[in-house]
Amino acid sequence: MTTTTRRLWSFIKARWSQNGSGRMARNDYRLAIMMISPAILLVLVFAMLPMLQGLYASFFQVESATLKMTFNGLDNYVWLLTKPLFWQSFWRSILWVVGTTVFQFVLGIGIALLLHQELKGRNIARGMVLFPYLIPAIVLSLTWRFILDPTMGIFNRMLMDFGLVSRPVAFLSKPHTALLFVIAAGIWKYTPFVVMMILARLQVIPLELEEAAKLDGASSWQLFRYITWPWLLPVVIVTLLLRTIWTFRQFDIVYLFSFGGPLFGTTTLPVLVRYLAFDAQQIGPAAATATAMLVMLLLMSWGYFVLYNRAEENLS
Repeated sequence: MTTTTRRLWSFIKARWSQNGSGRMARNDYRLAIMMISPAILLVLVFAMLPMLQGLYASFFQVESATLKMTFNGLDNYVWLLTKPLFWQSFWRSILWVVGTTVFQFVLGIGIALLLHQELKGRNIARGMVLFPYLIPAIVLSLTWRFILDPTMGIFNRMLMDFGLVSRPVAFLSKPHTALLFVIAAGIWKYTPFVVMMILARLQVIPLELEEAAKLDGASSWQLFRYITWPWLLPVVIVTLLLRTIWTFRQFDIVYLFSFGGPLFGTTTLPVLVRYLAFDAQQIGPAAATATAMLVMLLLMSWGYFVLYNRAEENLS
């Protein structure tokens, strides 16, 4: 949506500069406004307005029953910073983001490089690798919960058949193992997205560069190190930015696995926002938590854009 908006504004400026009198043709102007208005309206209604409302509510004490608001300044933020649950959820979110994104990229790049080779059935494999990404989060969560069930789950049955455990283990009833399997589910579902992005980039690497390097006697590792990887790096950074943002604010998979439990063992910051707003009925602290998440994402995005600019400069 943002890219479309920028292109339309570039079109408007170009047409403005082409007219010697400094005026655009009226039909072109109306067409540009008609094309750009829905995008602006959607951004304002579904992105900017809720964000501003959350920022505004973070400075108030909000009664959940009457929605009466009493200004309390920065008390909600001070309250968050003094609560161990907030910091536990923060570090759990970092573990969730790092654990999923790192393995997604290691597996995604490896699978993309494999599917880029001339193999039999390559097109079928490319289609099948997208299967986990197409599964809805609710279906994924219920399926994994059934697989890990200590009574009827196939995972416990396999462990007992191989003699690894003597009796079924309730993995989702233990905080550490529950978060571990949530991370595993996130890796399984979203690795295909990384595969798609990397594979698309591999298709546009100039063949003459690889052919020239092979003629000079470059090994497979040297081809990857000096040609493939520099070409992949800008897309890797953009994909990493998208996956970091989406994973950091991921709610459905984390919540549906064990509803933030056991003992808040899978409570990340988005799940904490839901808990504060609906279970604890503390709307002000919930809004402050969401605002803190927004600031964190802005800082991470800034860091990624710096890395992206450096990658583009090195490639050029």
